[in-house]
Amino acid sequence: MGNREISNDFTKKIDQIKINLKSWTLPEWVLFFMVIPLVLLLIYAIPQEMKNSYFILNTANPGNLQTWFLNGYTHSRLYHIESNVIAYFLALIAVFSLENNKRRFWIMAGSSFFLVPLIASFLTVGLNHFLGFGIQAQGFSATVAAFVAYTFISIVLWILGDRLENFDHPEWFRSRLLFYLQCGLLIVMLSVIIVGGLILGLFINTGESTSNGIAHFGGFITILIVFLIYDALTEQRIYFDLTLGVAIGMGILWYGNYLVTLIHMVKGG
Repeated sequence: MGNREISNDFTKKIDQIKINLKSWTLPEWVLFFMVIPLVLLLIYAIPQEMKNSYFILNTANPGNLQTWFLNGYTHSRLYHIESNVIAYFLALIAVFSLENNKRRFWIMAGSSFFLVPLIASFLTVGLNHFLGFGIQAQGFSATVAAFVAYTFISIVLWILGDRLENFDHPEWFRSRLLFYLQCGLLIVMLSVIIVGGLILGLFINTGESTSNGIAHFGGFITILIVFLIYDALTEQRIYFDLTLGVAIGMGILWYGNYLVTLIHMVKGG
């Protein structure tokens, strides 16, 4: 009986993916898979001098306000735009497969495209102010990180679905042991998500440049916070939201400690 229930549940999950993929309209496929990459390519094709003046964020001159937004869609090297677009496509395909709430999708996507570039720029300017550096920042990777976070949370929702509300009612479980085991599973899943964001937030030297870790982490954590606020306002799953909130808070504290250590290392060197 147990194996049959697991098999039926798995079949329903696969069917849900098929339903989700069919629910997206042609204009939505065109907008996200064609128009957005085309915008990135068009900005990439702009002469470099113009991008330096009007598109790329210079932390030594943060008063050039339009760059706080436009830098998030700007690339100067082909490999940079290629890697970002590929990662964006992979995350978007996952979201299109797993998401079944269009209203939530538009809020999350809108936040990724419009809010995240501003948050990423604010964090980039702030960090480099403390470091005393003047750098040029550009790239779609903060938004990509936001979609990666959205993918992770969509996986949790796809796996657990309506069961998330059950965590508020331990008496609904067959035994306390089963309840604690599923609570542990949820904590592990959310912890893995936060760890993923922390890894994206590392500053990695690639030889030619250093990844803007704080922009990546900012995009990742911003979308998790947007999701948490939306979920708390629209759903009745207090335990899940509290657990996610604690995980986000712990992630921010850990990353803050990482930045403090980084600042001390740079200034001490």
